[in-house]
Amino acid sequence: MSQATRASWPVPRTRLTAITPLSLAFALGLSGTAQAQVDGAETACPTPEAGQLLCGDAPAEDMELASDGAHLFLGTTPGLSGVHQSRLRVMAIDSAKVAELAIDVAREPGWGAAGCAAPAQAPGAHGIHLSRRADGREQLLVVNHEGRESIEFFEPRQTEQGWRMLWRGCVENSTGGVFNDVVGTRDGGFVATVMFEHAAMGADPRLERMLDGRDTGYLMRWLPGGVLERLPRSETAFPNGIQLEPDGQGVWVAAWTGRQLRRYDLARQDYRRSVTLPFMPDNLSWSADGQLLAAGIPDAGTFRACFLGKDEFCRVATRVAALDPQQGDVKLIYSAPDAVLFGASVAVQVGADLYVGAFSGDRLLRLPAFFDTDQTAGRVQQSAFHEE
Repeated sequence: MSQATRASWPVPRTRLTAITPLSLAFALGLSGTAQAQVDGAETACPTPEAGQLLCGDAPAEDMELASDGAHLFLGTTPGLSGVHQSRLRVMAIDSAKVAELAIDVAREPGWGAAGCAAPAQAPGAHGIHLSRRADGREQLLVVNHEGRESIEFFEPRQTEQGWRMLWRGCVENSTGGVFNDVVGTRDGGFVATVMFEHAAMGADPRLERMLDGRDTGYLMRWLPGGVLERLPRSETAFPNGIQLEPDGQGVWVAAWTGRQLRRYDLARQDYRRSVTLPFMPDNLSWSADGQLLAAGIPDAGTFRACFLGKDEFCRVATRVAALDPQQGDVKLIYSAPDAVLFGASVAVQVGADLYVGAFSGDRLLRLPAFFDTDQTAGRVQQSAFHEE
């Protein structure tokens, strides 16, 4: 194992960024350069009908529960106005205090592609995924758009001073595709979603086609010792969140603009089943009882208007659903009107609580004792697997 060296990147600070042909990814993880202003009148932190809003910090577009059960790793994206610095952070659950994650560089063979250099600047953090490697060590995979398009490999370490990250390696994507999320696989590799390609976004800066439900992206896979490859027959409508099945045989993919969850079989290399949702699913997570949790927003039109207006506090409703991946039953387990969150993007179980993050704004939502109650009462249900 190589000796760790302290990264010399500057501490990330809030900044403004500018609209580019890729500015859709302000909400979804890419940064640029812009002049958007945040309307302070929208930053009030009301008490919702249920739960608690944790306000006043950069939004958590994706979240993973740390192995100690007491912290959440947060993937922070720039927001719709570009006011936030994309980076990894950590939140103490008991105090809701958010801190920067210190990163040390300690390359190790087997973590990422040989020859992939340590990042020249502090990496950003879009989609993230925490898992255990074959040797029992923890691994946090991070979608990075800062300076390069890549999947960064980190090893979380808990010290007396708190959580730190050891940068272990990376895999760069030079194909022109833009990653959204990633999931580690049992063989030490990963599968990642590519939401769109740079050229397609540049040709549609007002999102007149990007959000209409057509296929815009696909899946890519990397295996240790191999190269990053596009998976056959994996095209879908704006691929977003992704999770690996417990047996490792397939992945579940959120088709954001297609309003679907789709299962891709890694051996057969095609989609085998899908289920339609009444909203646009973003990131995915597994609940303690094996349900697939999906958070998202109901309305592409509102998102498009907020994107074009660089509206950090986009008034769009929140939805969370749970899918039984065996039976195909879907339950809408949480719904909130607009202005509770500003672009719901992830739902994570923490003990009996549910945490919901967002891709824009300044808050996340905690629903205490959510899983101690009957989530089927009064909820929309369906049994709707479509075999493909």
